[in-house]
Amino acid sequence: MSLASPERLMWLWIALPIIVLYILKTRLRRRPVATLLFWEQIFEEKRQRSLWQNLRRWLSLLLQLVFVSLLVFALADPLWRWQADSGQEVILVVDNSASMQAVEPETGQTRLQLAVDRAASLARGLRQGDQMALVTAGTTVRVVVGMSDFAPAIEEAIHSIQPTDGPTQIGAAIEAARRLADKNDRRRIVVITDTTLGVQNDIESAEDLSWETVGTSQTNLAITTFQVRRSSVDPVGYALLVEVRNFSDEPASTRLKLTLGDDLVDVVPIKLDADGVWQTTIDGTSREGGVLTASLDATDGLSVDNVARAVVPARPLVPVTLVTGADDVSFYLRTVLESIPLIKLTVVNDAEQTAENGLTIYSGAVPTELPSGPALFIAQDDGPPGTWKLGSEIDTPIVAKQDKESSLLRHVQLQNVMLAGGRDIEVDESLGQATTLLETADTSRVLVSVERESGRILILSANLDDSDLPLRIAFPVMMTNAMNWFFRQTGDMNPALNTGLATTVPWDFDVASAVLMSPDGNVRNISVTRDHATISPIGKAGVYGLFSPESLPQTDSAPQPEQQPVKTPEEWKLAEDVPGELLAVNLCSAEESDLRVAQQPKEPTSLVSRGGAPAWFYLVMLAIALVVGEWALFHRRVVA
Repeated sequence: MSLASPERLMWLWIALPIIVLYILKTRLRRRPVATLLFWEQIFEEKRQRSLWQNLRRWLSLLLQLVFVSLLVFALADPLWRWQADSGQEVILVVDNSASMQAVEPETGQTRLQLAVDRAASLARGLRQGDQMALVTAGTTVRVVVGMSDFAPAIEEAIHSIQPTDGPTQIGAAIEAARRLADKNDRRRIVVITDTTLGVQNDIESAEDLSWETVGTSQTNLAITTFQVRRSSVDPVGYALLVEVRNFSDEPASTRLKLTLGDDLVDVVPIKLDADGVWQTTIDGTSREGGVLTASLDATDGLSVDNVARAVVPARPLVPVTLVTGADDVSFYLRTVLESIPLIKLTVVNDAEQTAENGLTIYSGAVPTELPSGPALFIAQDDGPPGTWKLGSEIDTPIVAKQDKESSLLRHVQLQNVMLAGGRDIEVDESLGQATTLLETADTSRVLVSVERESGRILILSANLDDSDLPLRIAFPVMMTNAMNWFFRQTGDMNPALNTGLATTVPWDFDVASAVLMSPDGNVRNISVTRDHATISPIGKAGVYGLFSPESLPQTDSAPQPEQQPVKTPEEWKLAEDVPGELLAVNLCSAEESDLRVAQQPKEPTSLVSRGGAPAWFYLVMLAIALVVGEWALFHRRVVA
């Protein structure tokens, strides 16, 4: 047998004052007697004795020392031999996903607070020879504390757990917990969560795995889908797809409030059946765009799923200068440009005049040198020196192949369209990186885009007045796509992201790096490859900013006289000319929004080792039995 806390044996020193007090001579009490005969009898019984005479009745002293020894050895926590050789490796898996933020109506505590309290009580029960680790299963699996036998540090780490807005990762957390233990026979995994029995049954059960469910079942209304996109027909229009679900066995009613920035868009009354789903599409118009926010008028246990956001891409006015030739009417092109409400059109005949901070379109005209900004050429002749050359006229200029991956041809089908006057376009390599968008049956390139630092170029070889293209509905759509492409705008859709999911978003900017700014102003670096930014799982819902690092101010370590308020990503985008985009992140998870919990008929987890009660328990019981026995014998003598 070994001792878990041998330093507590120092309490054995308390036996010394007991022995000293026992053997010291005591002052006799005053006792009046009736006769001298009684006096001699009492004096003989109560007379002062020497040290050795007091020690003759050693049984009383021995019982006192035995009582003290039992209590001190109980404090030292003795371990049986099998206990010393079989310490446990306990891994606590605490669920800190979005549903753990639900508030319990009876206690006013969140489920996460209940889970933290339960985990802390288990940590306080850690015994000598046992080790404990802590793993959280929120948006991402995180090992908070590795294997440790220092209970105070583990308890402090447990109280530092913060909630996340993402879905639970219980399965992955259990796998990570199993990898932390050295020996499988000593491993114990305790999962503290609010997941239902169905979720638990999906995970393979094992002897080393035990579940503790926190929280009670609650009703909940939640926004489970929220996406917005620009209209492919109306340049300033947008369409919103929204879904609301009722996670309850009873019907419910609520109102959905929609705001775009600070402007109220609509208030929609909603009635839902038990476990019902309400889904609709809402149309709207806005040229400025912004953050579209939906909120439910509901007072339920979970608030994070009552709000959802989406970003409506802005459609700013674009100054366009149309340069026409002397004999080129450009009637159809001019009509289409005038029909697009986002274009501020200016028509000139001077090939050397360009649009300031806008797009220059050349139809039947060729400048002596390329403009510094973006340009669209309806080419019928060769370009300036060192740019492009046109081949001979194509006999049958019918489009046979188009680049379906290009954003310029999104929502456009141009196959079998006649492009009268089409000629093969051969772009000089010195101009920039060329991409073929439209080809004819003989592989002639009739639509080519060129990437260059001073501005993008789009070359179309056709005579629009004699072609089928201006007569197609695809032509104004293609021109709208071209406006977005020239000025590196996201176009028709900026999808809202879900918490807890890794994703990639387009990064159509010259810089090869990006930073992600959270709603509280914190930034972290994002890797950019092949014009796409890879974003790791996000743990908090809100509006984020994906910006260029150079566009944000450098932090100064020197102390400032006054603390400046932290700007949100929305404020940076509105107040500064920051290259980048806003990203909306929502929960939108039916699994997390369902707060109905299936309780398990299971006893609470205990960390007491195998083989019954510990040795200190038996020592304390023996000490209590000794006191009770002495008390009984004393009263028996008094009564007798």
